[in-house]
Amino acid sequence: MTLTGRDILTAIIRDKQCPQRMGLFEHYWEDTLAEWEKQGYPKGVEATDYFNYDVYWLPAWFDTGPIVGLNVTNIIVEEAAETKVTLNGWGTKLRYWKHKSGTPEHISFDMSSREVWEKKYREPLLALNPARFGDIEELKKKFNTRMAEGRFCVYPHAFIFEVMRLAMGDVTLLESMYLDPDWITDFCSVVTDFMILHIDYLFKNVGVPDGYWIYEDMGFTKAPFISPELYRSMIFPHHKKFADFIHSYNIPLIMHSCGKIRPFLPDIAAAGIDCLQVLEAKAGQHVAEFAETVGNKMAFMGNLDIRAFESNDRAKLEAEIVPKLKAVKENKIPYVFHSDHSIPRTVTLDMYRYALDIYKKHCAY
Repeated sequence: MTLTGRDILTAIIRDKQCPQRMGLFEHYWEDTLAEWEKQGYPKGVEATDYFNYDVYWLPAWFDTGPIVGLNVTNIIVEEAAETKVTLNGWGTKLRYWKHKSGTPEHISFDMSSREVWEKKYREPLLALNPARFGDIEELKKKFNTRMAEGRFCVYPHAFIFEVMRLAMGDVTLLESMYLDPDWITDFCSVVTDFMILHIDYLFKNVGVPDGYWIYEDMGFTKAPFISPELYRSMIFPHHKKFADFIHSYNIPLIMHSCGKIRPFLPDIAAAGIDCLQVLEAKAGQHVAEFAETVGNKMAFMGNLDIRAFESNDRAKLEAEIVPKLKAVKENKIPYVFHSDHSIPRTVTLDMYRYALDIYKKHCAY
């Protein structure tokens, strides 16, 4: 029997099993597909459809900012030939490139203290506000269409660590974890409850997906943002509470985290994260070592060094991918094929297609 993408990913991520083959998915920088259109990629076609991925992101990223309607980058407050400065619902100003992808420059953060949080931003997060989702009927239509296709459909969203970085910036966040831990604990508690309240509404009024996906960048290249002790005391309880909520619907939780997060791994597994993505190879991490550490508690996605893709050298790409897929098979690791970040425009369409050819040759368990 030929299994659908939903069958494959449910076995891998929810059940921690190894079905007929490994899963398949990928992320891209915003300008990659536009560049690939110059190389023959069909304009306007979603990558999930074109490459027949197992995963589909349902469009339900909702407004988390206390100032509703200014979700992430809604208002342009300054503009130049190559850049733009935007204001979001947390009062944060960020500078983005206009014609290429990249992480934004941090300009300013209005929420610089607990006093500002309590006076201006906390209260709007305490109540359910369905307006944050936009057109619910349109979300239902897309949900029903995509769920009927047999792919593993997920709702994606940023979670507490990522929201804190967006709302108060890295410096205030990291300093406050030591100088005002009660504020950080309150922020995480309020945002976690806010997320549960709104996602429960989403599940009941649009539909329950096959899984949920959170984004939590918690690492630099050589070390995590915070110590394992701080993760355990300040972040873990909220990850566990959210995972317990997601599991109450009998669906798994996927977590993305860039950078070196290996020191958090046992606690991430204990929190109930079902699948960890992206396992950056650039940060000295390896999927087989991760799997050995947590046993059969987790599935994994990623770990294929994006630098091998960017080389546009087939031999280098094979040398990166083949040994890792061999280790996945030999150790029976529930695994989804994915780069260790996102595919940039510097990777040619031909090179990415070759990566998929390698996957097809080696994906069977």
